[in-house]
Amino acid sequence: MAGEPTINPYAPPASDVGGAVGGAPAATFLRPMFSPRQIGWAAFFGSLFSGILLLQANFRTMGRPAAANKTVALGVLASIGLIALLSVAPRGVSTPLNVATGWAIYKIAVSLQGDAFFKHGIAGGARHSNWLVFGIIIATLAGLLVVFFSVAAAVGRAAGG
Repeated sequence: MAGEPTINPYAPPASDVGGAVGGAPAATFLRPMFSPRQIGWAAFFGSLFSGILLLQANFRTMGRPAAANKTVALGVLASIGLIALLSVAPRGVSTPLNVATGWAIYKIAVSLQGDAFFKHGIAGGARHSNWLVFGIIIATLAGLLVVFFSVAAAVGRAAGG
């Protein structure tokens, strides 16, 4: 059959997909992001406030400063509420409550930022180092200890004098 085009079913496609996988976005965020797991571990090992700090940092990376500010405000209120709850709770409640807090922050991070983090990674975006997360956990714990000891000293002075 002269003049008919021949189609080779085994030939590679003629279009260049440019390495995109499954409709991955062409752009990524300019700065690295924290993964939902890093956020959850920070809340578990550090405090609720550690997880909140990482969550708001991701919102700022994503260009959503209003969401970041709301996260910090609600996180401070939740941290104060958690501290108040733990101060009146029986002794054995703190560990299960800490585990539940870490899990809850992880699930919140997945629901609010999981897709953005996944697309960021697919597009070649960077993730923050686990060492940075460790440093944030240590710094947050040190800051909380300073606050707790300052309040205890102020209460002790007020009660004693």
